[in-house]
Amino acid sequence: MTSLPNRDTVRFVTLDVFTNERFKGNPLAIVEIPHGGDLGQELKQRIAREFKLSETVFLHPPLTEGELFNRRYDIFTLTQELPFAGHPTIGTIVYLCHERGTAVQSLTLQTKAGPIHADYDPKTGIAKANIPHDVRIHQSAVPFQSILEAQPTFKAIQPRDSSPLVSIVRGMTFILINLPQVSDLANLTTSGPRIDPDAIQPDAGWESFTAPYYYAIVLEDEATRRLRIRSRMMEPSVGEDPATGVSDFRYLKLPNKAIWNDECLKREYLLMSNVVQSAASALAAFLALQRGAGGASYAFDVEQGVEMGRRSEIGVEVTLDAGGECVESVVLAGEAVLVSEGDLYV
Repeated sequence: MTSLPNRDTVRFVTLDVFTNERFKGNPLAIVEIPHGGDLGQELKQRIAREFKLSETVFLHPPLTEGELFNRRYDIFTLTQELPFAGHPTIGTIVYLCHERGTAVQSLTLQTKAGPIHADYDPKTGIAKANIPHDVRIHQSAVPFQSILEAQPTFKAIQPRDSSPLVSIVRGMTFILINLPQVSDLANLTTSGPRIDPDAIQPDAGWESFTAPYYYAIVLEDEATRRLRIRSRMMEPSVGEDPATGVSDFRYLKLPNKAIWNDECLKREYLLMSNVVQSAASALAAFLALQRGAGGASYAFDVEQGVEMGRRSEIGVEVTLDAGGECVESVVLAGEAVLVSEGDLYV
């Protein structure tokens, strides 16, 4: 290929995250910023829009030549920069520790939200990252009747009193809707109305975007404290996300009860993949706290995106404090596979 004259280039790769199979999972682009250069915020945003993926990572060079274990990276959606997101983090770990053929198995990633400790197991291909958390189970739950209005097919499901409202951090809140059987997930619809915002009442000071997260427990091994879960993250008029383990595909509960408009819907769609890892983490934290064994660690294998043909496997490990009443740590885990690579003219 002949290089264009008077053009600088940067290296890029794309990966599918939360899968070891190409064209499954959640896509991600990574652009490497060269030594001694910086693309600038405006150009980064334009490049992210060019890739048309939910997130694009801009990976800065090591501060010291050869220092691969401490790297800064920026995360951009199609419309803005994010301080942190789960699937870009997992993808970046795999890229640095496996795809580039380095011997690094433990590193620190510097994000706008602070440092993230990460590990990579070359035998299993699994990357792990400690994620920020401030888990809160809100006092008010969402009535079953409000969920039924958004999902009429639930009429065949035995009614429940309500579904809990849970935040993984302030600003990321989810309605955790437990279904009796995995087959019930196939009957969900995106053509109905949204859940009534007035039915969503977070605790004071915790008002935020909120999304429904539907799940069914496939298997629970009490001896090993391991649960397997199938889930779907979807919302009428917006769509469905293949791997919600993170942050902005949510209902907006505005203080003045303003209604949604097209621009808001657009923004929610562009950011929806971030909810994936956050939702899976919120669900895992909630289920661990329900079981409440002091000092115990629980492992969750969350399968998502099956119904839309992009199966994702999200791993979450939750450790409780000695009293079993608070979450001590949340670790997000997953694989990633290289899909494409090349040079980007800038």
